[in-house]
Amino acid sequence: MSSNRAFNSHKGTGNKTLLADKGWNLLAEDVGLPAAVLRESALEQNAQWMQRFSQQAGVKLAPHGKTTMSPSLFKQQLDTGAWAISLATIPQVISAYQHGVRRVIMANQLVGKYHCEQLVELLRDPSFEFYCFVDSVDNLRWLGEFFQQHQVTINVLLEIGVPGGRCGWRDLKDVSALVDVITKYSSISLAGLSFYEGVIHGDNAEQKIVEFVSEIKQLCQELVSQKVFDAEQVLITGAGSAWYDVVAKELTTDTSIDFVPVIRPGCYLIHDTGIYQDAQQSVMSRSQLACDIGGDLVSSLTIWAYVHSVPEPGLMIIGFGKRDAAFDAGLPTPELHFRSGDSAPKTVPSHWQSVKIMDQHLMVKTHADDDVKVGDIIVFSTSHPCLTMDKWRFINIADENYVIHQQIETFF
Repeated sequence: MSSNRAFNSHKGTGNKTLLADKGWNLLAEDVGLPAAVLRESALEQNAQWMQRFSQQAGVKLAPHGKTTMSPSLFKQQLDTGAWAISLATIPQVISAYQHGVRRVIMANQLVGKYHCEQLVELLRDPSFEFYCFVDSVDNLRWLGEFFQQHQVTINVLLEIGVPGGRCGWRDLKDVSALVDVITKYSSISLAGLSFYEGVIHGDNAEQKIVEFVSEIKQLCQELVSQKVFDAEQVLITGAGSAWYDVVAKELTTDTSIDFVPVIRPGCYLIHDTGIYQDAQQSVMSRSQLACDIGGDLVSSLTIWAYVHSVPEPGLMIIGFGKRDAAFDAGLPTPELHFRSGDSAPKTVPSHWQSVKIMDQHLMVKTHADDDVKVGDIIVFSTSHPCLTMDKWRFINIADENYVIHQQIETFF
């Protein structure tokens, strides 16, 4: 079998020589499908919008990189003005570091000897600024002993949680057990407080979140008065992609202490037409600031795929599935229909609906007399971008003419 190094086995790619020359034209089928495609203009719009929001809200932005795990997109966010990149695991931190990211919030607990051994090497770089969450005496003691032995100091943020939630120290009124351990180790520097409000639900979730953040600010004030923080700049960091407006407002309202408020939304750059579109609509309905800065977040990610079969009237089988797109928060939504020879993709009829997804196939209901053929291209939007991005090693970035001039790499 002959080989051609211009081709590769990764899904959603094309001839590398052609990409470097004039790009891949999706409408000319220069790319193998299914393919994940990001719209360049939407990425830029989303990056700029969230940066404007953060600046005008008076908070620092540390977007959660777990959504994309793409150093190219990290760079775009940092170049647009992000203060840091948030991550969730040590392998993610190492990947970001290897690609030039020098300020990281690991929004998670640091657990495990090998992970700590890996981190030690990064912490010896004076240009690298790192923070991780802690929420237990046992973890703090272990970290204190380990990093003391290696003569390295680690910055920690006390994570505060809520009953029935995720991680986080539960007793907001008494963190002395944690503080007492920290003061015993010169290898641990207490840099601030952290939280994740996304686990707070219910009809009065907004008010509960406001009260929760207010209590954390009060705790911070008490700890400042006790002089337990080692850092010159005390951080308070929270906020995912659903409540960042509420958190930002509360962190910057009636503060009598000096701290750096940092928000960590992750999905805004990619966005979607599902759960995060719904969340953003809620933001726009309650935040005057979000409305005043102009524009909005838009979905940037699509999946392009072929019609593989039309086995019966009113049903088409599309050539992608659970291996290619998120399905935990709604099935992919058909948006565009293209047939070779058409001048451009057309908006699909509103009655087309994804009804079932399997490993490599998606079933879409149509009307019996709809004009669909095997080989047609259908373009889908998705819900929950994190769980689509992680299914692709390479993701394409296309211009408004559906021409790809860049592929980005992911490191999940």
